[in-house]
Amino acid sequence: MKKALIITVVLAMSGPLVAANEFELPPGRWWDNPRMVDHIGLSDEQQAQIREIVFASARRMIDLKADVDKAGLDLASTVDQREFDPEPVRAAYAVFQSARHKLENERFEMLLEVRQVLTYEQWRKIEEAKKRIQQNRPEQRRPGPGNQRPPGERQPGI
Repeated sequence: MKKALIITVVLAMSGPLVAANEFELPPGRWWDNPRMVDHIGLSDEQQAQIREIVFASARRMIDLKADVDKAGLDLASTVDQREFDPEPVRAAYAVFQSARHKLENERFEMLLEVRQVLTYEQWRKIEEAKKRIQQNRPEQRRPGPGNQRPPGERQPGI
């Protein structure tokens, strides 16, 4: 029971919101990348606006991420008590979820602000660039037909 609860907590802490994943920007400081800037036709003014939005939001998200981390530690500590009581765990989980929700909201609001700076055509070009980036990433190998280990062979490091 306790193991299952800990696994559930870990999964909850690591799983990003699906809707937020659909509305993302390219990785890194894309607004300062000369190729991306040229590709989407980003003006100097737009670059400055995006830089300001991202910097202000990043400062807030650092604090919010710390709140999530602290709430996660508190939750793990509450679960790992000799005398287990589910009510304090539920309360700690609610605090954790609230902290995580605030972080996701800040990230989402930043994305909305950046999107307001971009024209529709620029947004479409960013979407196309993201698709190309994802297509060029090496796929992670997952066990499946054709790439499974022979019976009895151990995974490296185990």
